Amino acid sequence: MSAPKLGAIHVPAPRAIRPLAARARLSLMTPPKAADWLAKCPADGDALGNDAVGDCVPCAELRTIQVRRANAWGDGWRPTRDMALGLYAALTGFDPVTGLPDDGTDTARAMASWSAGGIRMDEQNLDVVYWVTVDPADAAHLAIAIGHTGPVQVSLALPKAAEDVTVWSQPPGTGAGWEPASWGCHRVMVGAFDGAERVCRTWGQDVAIHPAFWSAYVLGVDAALSREWMAATGLAPSGLDWAALEGDLAGLAG
Repeated sequence: MSAPKLGAIHVPAPRAIRPLAARARLSLMTPPKAADWLAKCPADGDALGNDAVGDCVPCAELRTIQVRRANAWGDGWRPTRDMALGLYAALTGFDPVTGLPDDGTDTARAMASWSAGGIRMDEQNLDVVYWVTVDPADAAHLAIAIGHTGPVQVSLALPKAAEDVTVWSQPPGTGAGWEPASWGCHRVMVGAFDGAERVCRTWGQDVAIHPAFWSAYVLGVDAALSREWMAATGLAPSGLDWAALEGDLAGLAG
């Protein structure tokens, strides 16, 4: 069996986009010890095309919307392969007919597009978000981000050894095959954690990420803040400054 595809071009957020800690009073909050947004939206085994092409960034975004909706409203909406390929096409020029170009997705461009124009789910529903970053090394801020804003977008510089997803839940090895990005860069959504162990959804399955694996290979974390999610769940980081977030997006557009 061949390895699944990757497809992330990791680009750090532009200067206009600020960390969650700069837009909320995280120091006033007690970080949750665990959260699981995946339980109400079980993995369905559908890779949304990422088994064949490098559309992992669109897949991570669509799965985030699905998980948020399942938890906030008990909604059964789910993305399809055609939706993922369509979003990949819109972001990169990928042609689903020819399968080219298949060079992956710029993560910053994808987040900017989600924030500015939203992601269309159907004729009536458009998912629009605010964009902040989270320090991947700050466990408290990560816990607050996942626990209060839902799944986050995570970029990984995966080693060749990570083609076997069972190694993600273990400390990384050393030597050949364990070098960061020796396989390539990948984007996942992380929607659950228990202590320092986090769980991502990718290729239609849930994969636990060991803290040492996370430290070795995570490049960056972006959070997509949904006002609808926060209104429905009653969850929000303390003192979240919506006006400042609006200003960040205006600065991004400028």
